[in-house]
Amino acid sequence: MEENTAQAESQQIPPVDFMSYLANLVETGRLYLEGIPNPETDEVVTNLPLVKHIIDTIEMLEQKTQGNLTAPEANFLSNTLYELRMGYVRAVNRQETAAQKEKSTEKTEEETPTENPENPS
Repeated sequence: MEENTAQAESQQIPPVDFMSYLANLVETGRLYLEGIPNPETDEVVTNLPLVKHIIDTIEMLEQKTQGNLTAPEANFLSNTLYELRMGYVRAVNRQETAAQKEKSTEKTEEETPTENPENPS
């Protein structure tokens, strides 16, 4: 019985407050923006729809808590929300740029005639 108490005391989880909850959401969003390695393939996986959902959740918290936050809480919320939004926009732009480059590469390959050794031009 004492062993369980000692183990519980050594693994104490800090109390939940608004800023720690918000920091947890933001950190999860950052991880999915930067990418998380798939343990089976080692491929780095980003999840932009999940990041967008986290941004939407923080925006909802901002609206619902308006006027009820301390100045440090309101500043933290505003700054981290801005940072996460900008990271999301950059990630979406990178994906769109990569997709456009891929399309232009495919188009160039399609337009380039291949030599047919049986029928020289």
